[in-house]
Amino acid sequence: MNDRRLGRTAARQLGLFTRAQAAECGYSPFQVRRRLRGGEWHQVCGPVLAFRGRQLTAPVLAAAAHLAVPGSVIAGPSAALWYDLPTRTTGRWLWVGRPGRCRVPGVRTFCDPLGKHDTRHADGMLITGPGRTVFDCLRILPDELALRMVDRALQRGWTTCGELKRRVHQFAGRHGAPRLARLMEIVVGDARSAAERVAAQLLRRARIGGWVGNAAIYDATGLIGYGDIVFRAARLVVEIDGWAFHSDHERFQRDRTRQNRLVAAGWTVLRFTWSDLHDRPDSFVSAVRNALKIAVSRQEAE
Repeated sequence: MNDRRLGRTAARQLGLFTRAQAAECGYSPFQVRRRLRGGEWHQVCGPVLAFRGRQLTAPVLAAAAHLAVPGSVIAGPSAALWYDLPTRTTGRWLWVGRPGRCRVPGVRTFCDPLGKHDTRHADGMLITGPGRTVFDCLRILPDELALRMVDRALQRGWTTCGELKRRVHQFAGRHGAPRLARLMEIVVGDARSAAERVAAQLLRRARIGGWVGNAAIYDATGLIGYGDIVFRAARLVVEIDGWAFHSDHERFQRDRTRQNRLVAAGWTVLRFTWSDLHDRPDSFVSAVRNALKIAVSRQEAE
């Protein structure tokens, strides 16, 4: 028996190894059974084992399912764990290539074609690449969670609006395609106004008034631009960054130039994202309320 060799194998696979790998290291079926009965090893998923004390985190369980199904790829919400994307799902997802290949209880599968550039290695496992992972999550997650996940993915550069549009176009005609098209309309089309509607609802619920939406703002040289939510009396503008903001360099630069002009003209600028509005609505309201108080105090001091 080669304990060190098996230990090195497990170290490359998040602390996991298969019965076949144990056999390759010289362990007989009897020796495997004895270690399982004695608690030195424990069964994680089918033929996949782990040494005593290995914590079964979500990535470890996904990796175990992958090792239990030869030729599979960790995919969807399971692959999203490696990219720190919010999916809030506890199930395990694999790409298996064709229906019926996976017999592991509790594992859900993707079977549609996988591009040659759609996979990568991580922690000794084969997982879907970031673009494919985001697309697969978009297909199966509830709308609000899917949009939140896309927002995070665009912020971190795991995908782009262009790549998502291409994947959705290639998916046309298949089950779920109309819903994908609708979500993409929000992401690349009406994202900004959708976020603005949420922001306006939060302000109304908090009974914060004195603002107008999509209002023109000028300085001495002319039109600066249109503020998403404008408090003219307080000279405060609230900007809501849509998804395209994260991946469009020209727009990013244009927004920064406009923000500099606003500040130079005496305006306070607050910027928020879709995630701010959905994940931290109370913080959004508090930030606006505090900015208004500071503006009033400044005006009284003047």
